[in-house]
Amino acid sequence: MISNFFLQFYSIFSPDRLLFQKFCLYLHLISDNMQSLLTQEQAQAALRNAIEDAIGRKMVSPHDFDFLAQAIYSKIGASVSINTLKRFWGYQPNYVSPRMATLDILSQFLNYKDWQHFCATLAGTADGPAPQDVVTAVTSTSRRVIRWGLATLLLIIIVVGGFFLLGPSTSETDTPMAHSGDNAKHVIRRGQIFDTCGDYLRLFGITAADHYWDQPLPHNEGIIIWGPEYHHPQWHNDGDRDSLMPTITEWWEPDDSLDGNERKTVMDEKNKNLFFTVMRTKELRITFMKNLTDTGYVFLGIYRTNLEQSDSTHVVWERVADECDLSDLTYLQQLRH
Repeated sequence: MISNFFLQFYSIFSPDRLLFQKFCLYLHLISDNMQSLLTQEQAQAALRNAIEDAIGRKMVSPHDFDFLAQAIYSKIGASVSINTLKRFWGYQPNYVSPRMATLDILSQFLNYKDWQHFCATLAGTADGPAPQDVVTAVTSTSRRVIRWGLATLLLIIIVVGGFFLLGPSTSETDTPMAHSGDNAKHVIRRGQIFDTCGDYLRLFGITAADHYWDQPLPHNEGIIIWGPEYHHPQWHNDGDRDSLMPTITEWWEPDDSLDGNERKTVMDEKNKNLFFTVMRTKELRITFMKNLTDTGYVFLGIYRTNLEQSDSTHVVWERVADECDLSDLTYLQQLRH
């Protein structure tokens, strides 16, 4: 193996073998997992090609994705958001690997039981439709994916190997890397998706929370980590979804248990209290919206109150920053009114 060759070479020219052994271990793990990575890439490419053949069109315009979403719902009664389809086809930036539930639905659209059944059929270990174009898709993409994978592996070898060969020696008692629980330098950018609220709360040092929709940022008065739900039945949280919510309009209305004058009185009082509270506290909200795309949480940016558009009936939050730098959160105080 390549890692064994580097280990033998480095043992001759460097006294710090222990640190380089770690590098070789990482290199070995990368090499061992490359095949599974390629298989996933090939299978997803095959799935895209098979779906395009099934509906008789290439996914090249917004209308195509609207058509596919409707076709999926009409055939199997399941919903996949248009934005999810666009990301899966690479039509929309900020690509993320699709969730298993999404892959299951797309596979069922092609008459497979689920994503695992599709992959097993593709590999020849299960019975299924296995259209010829699926096999052709794998063949046509495999060379490209393999070249990409080998190029990436070679780049890792050069960069990391160069660091260890030319960089300063580090003893076992040194701590060159921040602890995983620390706020190491990291920037969250608008459009980044988190599967659960715990995934983003942990970035701010919050590991236990009784609710997700508003958590105070530790050691930063007046700053809230906000997890509003898009189109919430009571709090609404409305805005331009396609532009990732440059503003969020929040107002409260009671459920159907109240009606008439009592309903209006309670609603007016609640919204008035909300308005005056945010005016007094001058809150800044680090915002992760639920259900904007699929069922995860999308980081939208940092918001503060728009004083001109807000009143005692509703509060309008406007985005004032697209990123959040976790390495130094004290700068957020400067963004408050």
